[in-house]
Amino acid sequence: MALPSIRFERRLVPDRRLNSAVSISSILLGLGSTVPLFLVAGVDPVAAFQQVFSVFTTTQGVTEAVTRSIPIILIAVGLCLPFKMGFWNIGGEGQLFMGGVAATLMVLMFPDSPSIIIIPLMILFAFLAGGIWGVIPAFLKARLQVNEVLTTLMMNFIAILWVDFLVYGPWRDPQGYGFPLTVMFPLEARLPMIPGIRIHSGLLIAIASAILVYFVLSFSRWGYEIKVAGQSQSAAKYAGMSYILLTLLAMFLSGGFSGLAGMTLVSGIVMRLRHGISPGYGYTAIIVAWLARLNPIGALVAGLLFGGLLVSGDALQIGLGLAFSTVLVFQGLILLFVVGADVITQYRITVSLR
Repeated sequence: MALPSIRFERRLVPDRRLNSAVSISSILLGLGSTVPLFLVAGVDPVAAFQQVFSVFTTTQGVTEAVTRSIPIILIAVGLCLPFKMGFWNIGGEGQLFMGGVAATLMVLMFPDSPSIIIIPLMILFAFLAGGIWGVIPAFLKARLQVNEVLTTLMMNFIAILWVDFLVYGPWRDPQGYGFPLTVMFPLEARLPMIPGIRIHSGLLIAIASAILVYFVLSFSRWGYEIKVAGQSQSAAKYAGMSYILLTLLAMFLSGGFSGLAGMTLVSGIVMRLRHGISPGYGYTAIIVAWLARLNPIGALVAGLLFGGLLVSGDALQIGLGLAFSTVLVFQGLILLFVVGADVITQYRITVSLR
């Protein structure tokens, strides 16, 4: 009697419809797997999910979700570049903080500048600061083979502590009653609101960034080289591509977009630099990038979803008395299912008799 033989065969051509179905299923499974958590906490799961999805049914909820999603989208869009190369940039959080520092520095140096000057300066230097912060671990990886997960992660703590040093020390507002924050930004240094909606213009920056990176990855020679290098470093080198240069450029741009995220935070939401300006946007963006299958346009949708999850965390706290960490459980479970589902998108199961 012949016995069935089960094998995993790699898919040569990605199935976009399958990728979309798997991403949606991962979200649903991640949310559904939290039901036992609600039951243990003594909360009706139906009431909890009503609180979660109510964010997307009101104008105020959607506005807040979009605002929260802007830095997440910017970081996730940037992460698509090194992730395509197989370079694991876990440093979006630190690059965000450095972008916030650079934007604040421009405000402190040129406090009386008009918007037409100070806003472009903040954008430029935030991008440069985040990009330089990203290049450091890329250089260590490309030249010395230092594990990028460790370097990018540890540099997050350096950047966060650097911000703490500034807001507790030389940049602390003398009129701030001792709180760790800088002076309030003048109106000229704040991102203008989009006419007709209560969302700052950082949303336009995020959309433009996603479209730009999409076209770079899809239609440029450099985007093609990134994909080749991600599939095989040896093949890229054999074809005459400089893996070191590709890595440095990808991480500079990735860090730059994260720096822009920091600029949108200090200029569009907080209106100053302070302790803990980010609740972990850099880490959330990693999940968003994977959920979007490293597609910058998909990161727009996935980022909005996770922005809504962050807002729903506030609703769960107020309405049901749950801890905000419940949202972190949502995010972790969704990432778990997304990563696990990669087996389905990358391989097909074949059964044969032998």
